[in-house]
Amino acid sequence: MKFRYKVLMVNLIMLSLSLGIVGYLMIRRNFELARDTQVKNAIMENNLVQSSVEYELLQILYNQARQVQWIEGEISDIGDRVVGGMLAESSSVYIRYADSYVYSSDDAETRISDTLYSELNIGGKNYMICKEGEKYFIYVTSYSEVRNRKLYIVSKQEISDVYRMLEEQISYFRVLIAVVVLTVSVVLYFISIYLTRPLERLNQVAGEITAGNYNVHVAVSGRDEVGQLAGNVNIMADAIQAHILELKEMIRSREQFVADFTHEIKTPMTTIIGYSDMIRSMELSREEQILASNYIFSEGKRLEIMSGKLFELLYLKQHTLKMSPVHTEDLERELRRITVPMLEKKGLELRTDIEPSVLMGDKDLLITVFVNLIDNARKASKEDAVIRLNGRKSLEDACYELEVVDYGIGMSQEDAQHICDEFYMVDKSRSRREGGAGLGLSLSALILERHQAVLRVESKLGEGTTMRVIFYENTKTASEDEETCK
Repeated sequence: MKFRYKVLMVNLIMLSLSLGIVGYLMIRRNFELARDTQVKNAIMENNLVQSSVEYELLQILYNQARQVQWIEGEISDIGDRVVGGMLAESSSVYIRYADSYVYSSDDAETRISDTLYSELNIGGKNYMICKEGEKYFIYVTSYSEVRNRKLYIVSKQEISDVYRMLEEQISYFRVLIAVVVLTVSVVLYFISIYLTRPLERLNQVAGEITAGNYNVHVAVSGRDEVGQLAGNVNIMADAIQAHILELKEMIRSREQFVADFTHEIKTPMTTIIGYSDMIRSMELSREEQILASNYIFSEGKRLEIMSGKLFELLYLKQHTLKMSPVHTEDLERELRRITVPMLEKKGLELRTDIEPSVLMGDKDLLITVFVNLIDNARKASKEDAVIRLNGRKSLEDACYELEVVDYGIGMSQEDAQHICDEFYMVDKSRSRREGGAGLGLSLSALILERHQAVLRVESKLGEGTTMRVIFYENTKTASEDEETCK
């Protein structure tokens, strides 16, 4: 059953129950008020009859001394006079004296229940409502004593109109509640359609999302719970789509990584296998043996460097860094100690201009980053050139900038955008000749990302390259500024 029909059925059931209970209570209350009024009227009528009969009977008893049989005859005459002058046509009176009926206005005293005479005291009254055929009557009994004998005066009044009114009200209420429920059913049906239409649309959208269509959205109308749910469904669809795109990109990146790694490892392995087979199967001169051994050694070293870089990449992706204060002066001294010897082999000079400051990070990893940047600058620079390492505070941006500047061959804008990708090399032959594997900047970018730092690449072909690293003091992340490698 659809939700709208469930809502409709529940509302109709609650409405019917509410109207039924309220109608029953109101009709019941009106009936009781009308019945109580009839009871009061019957009691008043009985009081009048009793007063009149007793008054005339006392007058006779005071004026004359009569026997019991003469009293009974007088009571009968008094009853005729009282009934003829006071009672309506729908009322009757019965008088019982000395355990026998001495007067009856309609000869129906045999229908009077003995209950009306039980537990009556002088001046007391009993009443009873009885159904006789299709009519309802109320009997009222009063009790007194005359000459030490019991005198009962019973008045009978028809109250069928009260019960007829009850039946008419019940019939009218049944018709009324049927019309009201039918009318309200139609109104509630259209209201339920209007209220559940957004839910049906949400259900359709959920089905489309389940089927893989994440571009579908729900029109958000209103700020109620349904509107909030629609907004959350849209956010969920966008989030799922973004995650799927991210997963696809991750899968593509991993496939590309595996392909690049396979390609990169294939060349040194082919060289090592080829020269090893040459040494094993051929008679070589001493010079040829040394040349073959050098090729095997150099390619083996390249594989060692590549495996080390890959291990560091995997380690950084799975472990949390322990941050500690790093003084820029100490960083400068370590970098000079490590890089100056390899720069001097190519006739390069490292000039530093570092403004003192304290950075939060892992000192060894930061040294790895700047060694990689300086080494890339070395590879791109011509002999007898200068490489600069500058550091300065930026009060305006609340950050500290460290940059490595070279004046070498530079790179294109397209190369600058991909330089941080794994195994990407601008000049593959030169990089392999220099012992590179295309992982240095990938590792550096990951280290900087974990330090919430930003790497900006500025380069022009034939003019040189500037690698600028920005450390934000307010722990601003790279995603809030721009990509780590740009």
